[in-house]
Amino acid sequence: MIKLYLVRHGETEGNVQQWYQGSTDVPLNEHGIEQAACLSRFLEDVAFDGIYSSTLQRARRTAEIVAAPHHISVTSYDELQEIDFGVWEGHTYNEITKLWPGEIEAFYNSDGTIKAHGGESFRDVEKRTAMKAQEILSRHDDGDTIMIVSHGASIRCLLFSILGLEMSRIWCFQQYNTAFNIIEYHGDKNVMTLMNCTQHLEDMTGYQSQWQNMVSL
Repeated sequence: MIKLYLVRHGETEGNVQQWYQGSTDVPLNEHGIEQAACLSRFLEDVAFDGIYSSTLQRARRTAEIVAAPHHISVTSYDELQEIDFGVWEGHTYNEITKLWPGEIEAFYNSDGTIKAHGGESFRDVEKRTAMKAQEILSRHDDGDTIMIVSHGASIRCLLFSILGLEMSRIWCFQQYNTAFNIIEYHGDKNVMTLMNCTQHLEDMTGYQSQWQNMVSL
């Protein structure tokens, strides 16, 4: 069994403004860096055998902060990037519904096959993230513990692939900034033992209000 930690990146200004970031390379804001530092301290006693991330800087920087106490180099891959939202990137949900009426509703209500306007579908993301995760896992041995730091939608897609869940229900899973999930990976019989954990953030100022007021994109 390989223990897999799946982690979402820390907060960005795009998260604060609630616009769709997607493949846009947005950095962590100050609060996001603090979140990543909290996660790093929380997991400093976990013996990681490998830490991987998306190549987008918000995910890579989060991974580097977590990896620092372990003295592990982060390996980054394009395949672990966030979904490409195409022309929707840089816009809020309300702006998208006004500029491209009916499109994003159809996107969310589909079985994951409809592409974002000029971008990817959830099935596209599922395929690339699952293939890369399988490649990473194949390099590790039974008993290893690894981490992948990625993005809200791409983590959902990967989780649904690993657990064999129906893609039309993808938005039933929440993923907050720096939340981590733990999956015990047994090949074709995988078990999620923890989901969307933010215990490491409980002492941060504004912890509750952030989750109550922020749409997770």
